Amino acid sequence: MRDFDSSFARHRVEFAASHAVIGIDQRGHGRSRDDGRPFSYQEMAEDTAAVIRQLGLGPVDVVGHCDGGNVGLKLARSHPELVRRLVVSGANLRPALAADELQRRLAWSPQQLAAFLPRFEKQLPPSFRPDCDAVTPEGAAHWPVFLAKSYRLWLTPVVLDAADLKAIQAPVLVVAGDRDFASLESTAELYRGLAKAQLFIVPGAGHGTFSGRPALVNLTIQQFLDSPP
Repeated sequence: MRDFDSSFARHRVEFAASHAVIGIDQRGHGRSRDDGRPFSYQEMAEDTAAVIRQLGLGPVDVVGHCDGGNVGLKLARSHPELVRRLVVSGANLRPALAADELQRRLAWSPQQLAAFLPRFEKQLPPSFRPDCDAVTPEGAAHWPVFLAKSYRLWLTPVVLDAADLKAIQAPVLVVAGDRDFASLESTAELYRGLAKAQLFIVPGAGHGTFSGRPALVNLTIQQFLDSPP
């Protein structure tokens, strides 16, 4: 959910040697302005499709981490003609909450959410807020709005259901850390639900698979993108 430069700092140069690398800061993220609407994986996928078409590209290889992985899956489902291969890391099908707790949080008022977020913020990586504040056009004072909209996004009850996963025909490399936010069981469900998928569990890694094991992840992605159909 950070900007492209921060999220892929240890990958863009290596891949630029053999690929045209295009980074997208989704609406309200990084250097892209917040238009006031709630964050939505589907709308982010539509924005991504619009960028690909505007640049006259496609099908392209898509690499997404965390929410970017969810957006990539939505893009491959809704616009299969634009995606050649897809790499997702730390993606999830649903929040890691019990059903009753999820419904309770979805019903929170803005005031209840605002009271909860300072405690939640302590669970985020220390660099998360400084990285966001450094590049956002809205300025550092926009952080509470950004975090509230992000948390609402993370409560999306179902990112993709079984039918949507099965409909994705692009080859997908599913990546997760062995101590990722999403459980190994959830990651396996995602992998097994896809028609043409490979699974890579990064040893000794949490959610930050790209930043924690960049050389290993880069090698695996490169081999996946370059492998025969």
